[in-house]
Amino acid sequence: MSPSFRVVVAVLIARRSTRTAGLTALAASVTSALIAKALRDRLRRPRPGARAEGGFPSRHSAASVAIAVAVASQHRRAGQALGGAAIFGMAARVAAAEHEPADVIAGAALGWAIATTVACALPRWSSIA
Repeated sequence: MSPSFRVVVAVLIARRSTRTAGLTALAASVTSALIAKALRDRLRRPRPGARAEGGFPSRHSAASVAIAVAVASQHRRAGQALGGAAIFGMAARVAAAEHEPADVIAGAALGWAIATTVACALPRWSSIA
């Protein structure tokens, strides 16, 4: 997850009115990134650049899309803004030859699926929000 998305999640958690969205985003992004890393380590598909570690699926894409989807489930406009930032970030990863397009698409799909599942499966955090 990029530093800017970390700050957004921290701010969401710190504010009482957005705490539920922040906690959901945190759970979805961490879960997405961990699953993406496990898949990447197992599949070992090489990246286009010089980095030795695999690139499929992209952890950055998984985490950023998970955050955007989790936030959008409770705050539509904020989620849309984060979705735009996630798309920009994914395009930048491809342009910088850090990932192939399929890497970021697979990461985005994983992040979307995890965020949707987390938003449905977790309690609404009402006791702490």
